[in-house]
Amino acid sequence: MLDLVLNNLTTDKNYNEAFFGAILKQAIQLVVEPLNKLKDKNAGISVNLVGAGRIKALNKKYRGKNRVTDVLSFPLNKKEDFSMKLKGDTIELGDIFICLPVAKKDAKEEKISIDNKLAQLTVHGFLHLLGYDHESKDDKGEMIVLQDRILSKLESL
Repeated sequence: MLDLVLNNLTTDKNYNEAFFGAILKQAIQLVVEPLNKLKDKNAGISVNLVGAGRIKALNKKYRGKNRVTDVLSFPLNKKEDFSMKLKGDTIELGDIFICLPVAKKDAKEEKISIDNKLAQLTVHGFLHLLGYDHESKDDKGEMIVLQDRILSKLESL
């Protein structure tokens, strides 16, 4: 199950918990349950929609990169260990920050809907919360396969 908190810190209020919840519930079904990472537990996740200034500040502070980016994730657990941040029956996975202006710009450039772009960024951020990364070639391949699998299931709903 999912314990989602949405913080929309932008002026665009078109996106709500139901939108992001549907994406994350599908991701949990396809990635977490088969791997038994969160069996009988809720996944605690916050999704934060922010502007360019906020994402740039976060990127600089936590990654040392003084530039705007599309998505940042801050996991609370290490890969393969989801018992560390257990609050009752909820495992707190962490926070996803999505820069809505960048997502809109990228969606337009990629000729896809903003909904599809936000789904892609949400899934990408979620996988980072689970400890997946794309720094090495092997890690990137595994993460992208999972991301594409989740996104293809979302399209079929």
